[in-house]
Amino acid sequence: MADLIPKDWMPDARMERIHVHWTAGRHAANATDRKSYHILVEGTGALVRGARSIAANARGSGLPPAAHTLNANTGAIGVSMCCMHQAAEHPFAGGAAPLLKLQWDTMVAVVAQLARRYAIPVTRATILTHAEVQSTLGILQRNKWDITRLAFDPSVVGAHPVGDRMRLEVAVALDGLNPAPSPALAPERLPRFRVQGVAPSTLTFRRNPAGEVTGALPEGTLVERLAMSQQWWQVRTPRGFVGWVSSDFLVAVP
Repeated sequence: MADLIPKDWMPDARMERIHVHWTAGRHAANATDRKSYHILVEGTGALVRGARSIAANARGSGLPPAAHTLNANTGAIGVSMCCMHQAAEHPFAGGAAPLLKLQWDTMVAVVAQLARRYAIPVTRATILTHAEVQSTLGILQRNKWDITRLAFDPSVVGAHPVGDRMRLEVAVALDGLNPAPSPALAPERLPRFRVQGVAPSTLTFRRNPAGEVTGALPEGTLVERLAMSQQWWQVRTPRGFVGWVSSDFLVAVP
């Protein structure tokens, strides 16, 4: 997937998390939106740069941060989709500017690029929606429900199901391939495998199938399968790192 974010929007900084929101406004960014978030996705899929630099949210920057998440802005990049004006959670209604599939797909590409640029692993604690912040990070929010519903796919309901779908799509976007078929998108329900048969050596962890070596997995490592390309499988480690390994050394875990 091609990069969408200009390089000068991503200054050097130590960032720890990415928080994904919607603005609860219309499909175009306004001045308040630009002040609150680092990157906005409009209804056309166009990106708008926020008024605050990503570096302003780094620890100890001394600069006014983009205040996108209550008491959780330090070290966190705020990405928001411009949508959901006059929306309602119960009963669900997308309002006058519902979240569009184009915006969602663009957001996934943006988050994947940010994750690669700032070396942020794909986990529930590091890449999450605003609706997941309170339950995942333990930081009280004000009944935020972005994102617990997808106007373009009503079958996905709830903060973690939506967040899990996002993280799976982000992990796949990092390599540009399609996910392996799975009955559910929640990470805890993805096929799990354990590294077996490599001791006393380790299993090579690669950036692409048969590509650059980026690490090694010791015997017994538990992984989740995200995608397949013949004998090469894309997996995610317990720490959230995504890479490719030979399926010859993976054994299914019930």
